[in-house]
Order: sequence, then structure tokens, then C-alpha cells
Amino acid sequence: MALRIRLQRVGKKNRPIFRVVVIEKSRAVSGKPVDTIGDYDPIKHKISLDVQKYEQWLKSGAVPSDTVRGLYKKILKSKKIQDEIISAISSTS
Repeated sequence: MALRIRLQRVGKKNRPIFRVVVIEKSRAVSGKPVDTIGDYDPIKHKISLDVQKYEQWLKSGAVPSDTVRGLYKKILKSKKIQDEIISAISSTS
């Protein structure tokens, strides 16, 4: 069973919203996912991804799409920036 981590569109016309899902590679675009691990709203630029689940699925052999891989990198980058800000604030106190 080859698993992919990819986006699944669930939004309205001219208002896209995507779910980040783990799904069998051979399933249709609107097929039933094995697991839902996040959401992505490109209009509001909101990304919510369960990083622990994502990494667990990677360890079990799931392959992310290029778009999902890019979203994951954005999350890690923003998390790193937040950690730097928090450490800078706490070191000045």
C-alpha cells in the first residue's frame, strides 16, 4: 500500500480550502483519506499541520507531494523564528 501525503480540495468555487491528507496513491482525488493531518487556506495564508503526525507518517513510508513538503518547510521556518523571538525576549528579561 503506497501512501501519499497530499492536498485535498474541500472549498467552494473561487474559495479554495485544502485538507492535508494521507491517502493511498491509487485513490481518486476526492477519495476517502486514511488520515487528515492538517488544513491549508491559501487566501488567508493559514497553515495548520500536525507536525508529529506528519513526521510519523514519513517514518512509516508515506511520501509527501511537493506542495505539502513546501508547506512543512514554511511551518518549520516560522516555528524557528518564533523560538528565536521568544529566546531573545527571555534573555533580555
